[in-house]
Amino acid sequence: MGPPPLSLARPGGEARGWTDWSWDGRYHSLFGRLTYLGRPVHGFKTNKFGARLDKFGRLVYLDTFGSKHGPGWRRENSFVTHKGSGAFCYNFRPRNPLEGGYMHPAGYNGGVRGPGNGLAYRLTVEGPGVTPDVKWEGKGLPSFDGSNPEHVAHETSMNSLVDELNDSLCSHH
Repeated sequence: MGPPPLSLARPGGEARGWTDWSWDGRYHSLFGRLTYLGRPVHGFKTNKFGARLDKFGRLVYLDTFGSKHGPGWRRENSFVTHKGSGAFCYNFRPRNPLEGGYMHPAGYNGGVRGPGNGLAYRLTVEGPGVTPDVKWEGKGLPSFDGSNPEHVAHETSMNSLVDELNDSLCSHH
């Protein structure tokens, strides 16, 4: 089933994530699943910008280390897990935080930002009530090289894992 995920699980909850490339190596990507006691964690309703509108949904906060956003850990974005599966998939591509509902970083004056792919990634999800946060950290990938057998093998393995999520929103690889 490919390399094991790097995870820092809390009692009952687990965020599993993997780094990959998408769109034939054009973008770096991150995908995974959020579970609690082995069951997918997801909400049932979001607004048109993807913000949760019920107590079940959880925002996944994505930070990137050593990216073009600056030194150290910097917030890339946040998103909700997918209804039914608890899966998520994220492509690191240029975005304008002032369009499409994204909150802009402090001091940001507009225009396209990113992509924020970096040397490492961190996911944080707040637990329900007073339960602890669930966290995951993993290393970033180099730019995809289709002539590199290690890159091709990793991409093939990760594509199989994405398919195992059985989530139509994470189907493009």
